Amino acid sequence: MPDGAPPPESASRLTATARSLWRMRQRVFFVLLCAIAAYDVGVWVAGIAGHARVVDVLVSANPVWFAASFGAQTVAYLAYALALQGTARVDDGPRLSFRQAVRVVAAGFGAYFARSAKGGFELDYRALRGAGARRQEAMARVVGLGMLEYAVLAPAALGAAMWIFLGSHGNRYAALTLPWLAVVPGFALALWLTNDDRRRRLQARRDEGGRHTAVADAIGGLTILRQLLLAPHRHLRPLLGTSAYWFCELLCLWASLRAFHAEVAIPAVVLAYATGYVISRRGLPLGGIGVTEAFLTFSLFWLGVPLTKALLGVFAYRAFNFWLALLPAAVLGPTVRDIRESGATGAHDKLAA
Repeated sequence: MPDGAPPPESASRLTATARSLWRMRQRVFFVLLCAIAAYDVGVWVAGIAGHARVVDVLVSANPVWFAASFGAQTVAYLAYALALQGTARVDDGPRLSFRQAVRVVAAGFGAYFARSAKGGFELDYRALRGAGARRQEAMARVVGLGMLEYAVLAPAALGAAMWIFLGSHGNRYAALTLPWLAVVPGFALALWLTNDDRRRRLQARRDEGGRHTAVADAIGGLTILRQLLLAPHRHLRPLLGTSAYWFCELLCLWASLRAFHAEVAIPAVVLAYATGYVISRRGLPLGGIGVTEAFLTFSLFWLGVPLTKALLGVFAYRAFNFWLALLPAAVLGPTVRDIRESGATGAHDKLAA
């Protein structure tokens, strides 16, 4: 060993320390980026609503409703873990324990806090790969779970849209209600795309030329969705989990709005949520920060909620929906790394720990 050179053990410790400091800097950077984006959107919308009015509504908030928001968001995480666990098991797929699924979901909802800005669906995929699923199987289940979210939310939004449209002021909200009529033909198209003959032809073409991968993944996800919807008695876990997840998300938003004395009908909450939150925070980089706040606030405003109350309610909702998710994500930083490593190697032991 050359004079002055550190021993191998010391060099390894120095390398590990450097990596830990780099990851910490990344986390601080992402948190600051999210805070700046949220602050900019909040200041912009508050300027439209009037800063004095925002302060008046803020100081009159009823904090009791925040307890309901916190409880609803906690149950939403557990419900999504149930949905992930159930979707993974479709068609004799990999088996995740509920504890494993909770860890994956908790880490995934804050995955942007860990090593990259990718959405939490990446961790779902890696977790399924680590549990033994082949690439095609894991991708089909991840895509299928994402589609299941909207297969449950979209009919609820369609029902809310029809309720509002057929009401006394339906024409006023036609721009928000009428587009949801596309849910029915969209669902029919999904069933047509997943018929057995078409799926086999697409698979054969991909196996021959190695192409159509993205389309094949989409077809695989639709196939999983079709199995879930056509045999609900066999797949109660993912269906109930997804339904409970959306219910608790909506309850969290509604309670956050009520904290600022916003009188808003349930159909309006459902439609505004579905319209302003078309892409889940787990599928967007950085949890959709900034984008979600703006879209959701203006969706509520367009449906009759005063802009000041809509803004404060949405930001309170995102405090539970986004910012609190950073705490378990920070604690589960090693879990995120284990999931990614096990997904890359196909190992089982790191997820089972």
